[in-house]
Amino acid sequence: MKTIVISNRKGGSAKTTTAVNLATQLAQEASVLLLDFDTQGHASIGVGCAPSESVGVHSIFLGATLSETFIPTVHDRLTLSPALVFFDVYEYSDLRGVLRSRFKREKIADFFDYCIIDTPPTFDALLKNALEVADAVVIPFVPHHLGVVAVGQMMRAIYQSAAVLERPLAEVGILPVMFNPHIKEHHEALEKVKTAFGKEKLFSPIGVDIKLSKQFETGQPVVLAAQRSKGMKDYCTFTRELLQRMDG
Repeated sequence: MKTIVISNRKGGSAKTTTAVNLATQLAQEASVLLLDFDTQGHASIGVGCAPSESVGVHSIFLGATLSETFIPTVHDRLTLSPALVFFDVYEYSDLRGVLRSRFKREKIADFFDYCIIDTPPTFDALLKNALEVADAVVIPFVPHHLGVVAVGQMMRAIYQSAAVLERPLAEVGILPVMFNPHIKEHHEALEKVKTAFGKEKLFSPIGVDIKLSKQFETGQPVVLAAQRSKGMKDYCTFTRELLQRMDG
């Protein structure tokens, strides 16, 4: 099983949109588990479900197994562990290694080809748990100055996690979102990212498409829509590029 973490400490960076469409696109060909680690529960809504007020992915920090939180979604090969909306990570002093332990004890890798984790926009125990199991990390960012700053902060968090855990560095990719080719600032931001982190880290951008925001009203990811759209095309391209990098 390959575990892909979608993360950015800055809000409004299309993390959830990316997690939902990546997970659903992968489910066209493989068995996929989506973990909604953000207690807002938007990833759960994005795949036709609802965040839970009783048992969800955060229940593993309260002693539950991961598998007892699984529920079906809009796609037969996509399983969700929904967010537990009232979970407060700051009530607990030490949550290190909980997700990694659940993966191992329950042999989660025997049941899924991919695991996608949508993380909260914070550097807390939830993000650290996700990074502990990550084979790849995707950092979506809106191409402007603060977006570039947020990418740098996220990159440092990833390197720090690998160093503390003494584990190999995950494959890291940077995904421009809400990209408008007619805006000069967007091109300048991409050049800054290329200079700072290498052009090989960048994925092809996700353009502006109103269908990407409206998909949460229907609980139907844009990659499943009957009518093709720019958002569908862009996320299909991104998924293909990500798989090529991971397989390479």
